[in-house]
Amino acid sequence: MAPSAFEASAPGSALGTGNRPGSDSFSVIICTRDRPEELARAVASVRASGEAGRRAEIVVVEEADAPRPLGGVRSVHLPREGRGFGYARNAGVAVAHGSLLVFLDDDCEAEAGWLEALTAPLRDDPAVLGAAGAVLVRDCGAVGYAENILGFPGGGLRYRHAAGGRTIPTRHLSTCNCAYRAEAVRRAGGFAEDARRGGEDYLLAERVTALGPCVYVPDAVVYHRPRGRLGAVLRWFIRRGESEVALLRAARRRGEFARFLLRSSWTLRCLVLLAILAWRPALAALLPAAALAYGAAVLWRFRFARAYPTHRRAWWAVPVVKATMDLGTEIGRWKAVLGGGRA
Repeated sequence: MAPSAFEASAPGSALGTGNRPGSDSFSVIICTRDRPEELARAVASVRASGEAGRRAEIVVVEEADAPRPLGGVRSVHLPREGRGFGYARNAGVAVAHGSLLVFLDDDCEAEAGWLEALTAPLRDDPAVLGAAGAVLVRDCGAVGYAENILGFPGGGLRYRHAAGGRTIPTRHLSTCNCAYRAEAVRRAGGFAEDARRGGEDYLLAERVTALGPCVYVPDAVVYHRPRGRLGAVLRWFIRRGESEVALLRAARRRGEFARFLLRSSWTLRCLVLLAILAWRPALAALLPAAALAYGAAVLWRFRFARAYPTHRRAWWAVPVVKATMDLGTEIGRWKAVLGGGRA
């Protein structure tokens, strides 16, 4: 891959030694395309989140036909070439001045105190290289809340509940809501620009966490716009399935990732089921009961959602949304395999 623009100007400082605690500057990088209203709300939420948000540099990288500068931010225009999120995020990194690089989606809104909470571990401990925050949803229907219960996007309610209010180690940082030391991003080689279907943030997190510790901060909350409809969820996970096949080639922990793909493959599960039915055809009569038992097991696994008034009413929809996600993922993986595994 050709060097990204930021690599040419990357500083040579050692990891974890560039700033004293409390002295860091922030650059919030938002990539966008054809979402002017959502973008304006995202920027406004950063500014309204607290003192750190008011003084942060905000870098907006927009793919558009012509530049559309937004007041109070640094604007980077990209032509409509479809070079993917990795390329766009690297373009933002290239012009950002902050020693801490914060990433936010254009359809997210930051909660009060978000930037202070997200960057606190990096400001307090020079050894920490990155921090991920909580990604929640609000004011949506059952499908949207069920997505979040299942951990999407960015870990959703599942990650926040598992943290139990504590800042904990993590290897999973989503650009929906995360921060890195700038020198860590540069040392890791930036975002993979050939992962055009997505997953560039997974690859960067994998590389940075190989260099040093990262943490999850449950109190650093942003609200993400959910897909909210089963058809939209299906299309989203088809795209994710395609990206997973492409990521297998680029992942550092390739064996671990391959085992995940095999464990989660519904194609393999169905082949095993068909083999069992070929051996004992009479077992087919048990399939409806088995399907009900599987749905009950999913509800039991995600029963923690019943403790949250905002998400409780969507708990019943979790098996349906999960089945839609699993179907989309399997379709996407096969599309990628049959298409040669293109990113």
